[in-house]
Amino acid sequence: MVEKLEFSMQTIFQLANLEKKCFGKDAWSIAALRGEFENEFSHFFAKRIDGEIVGYVCIRIMYEESQICNICVEPNFRRRGYASELLAEVERFSADEGCERCELEVNVSNEPAVELYKKCGYAVEGVRKNFYRRSRYATRDAYTMVLQLSERTEQ
Repeated sequence: MVEKLEFSMQTIFQLANLEKKCFGKDAWSIAALRGEFENEFSHFFAKRIDGEIVGYVCIRIMYEESQICNICVEPNFRRRGYASELLAEVERFSADEGCERCELEVNVSNEPAVELYKKCGYAVEGVRKNFYRRSRYATRDAYTMVLQLSERTEQ
């Protein structure tokens, strides 16, 4: 089950540790995570196993759009459907909040993530050149991917 997270420093520290495991030097800092929790438009969701957060997603809801800011699953817990579960909860929550679409950016070289998003119904809408200031991939370009929630609810 995926849960909506509430602010606590314990949660911030758990997310910061998960970020470091997943993103290394590109991880969000404790200050960045805290800032997102303090942002009235941001929402965090997590997957826990035995009380520990093994995956999370952060979104910002602005008008009719839900922007997926960050998503990660601990390396030892990948390929178990947890990222898909997190995305499904974000999509449900976003639709309930009146959003028409979910949007995200992903490095064009991050093939596992691109394939996950496509499997979940997201489509490439464009490329943002040099989107990332630095990157652990060969390129700093990002795909903009979009899922139309209105099409999902009509099916």
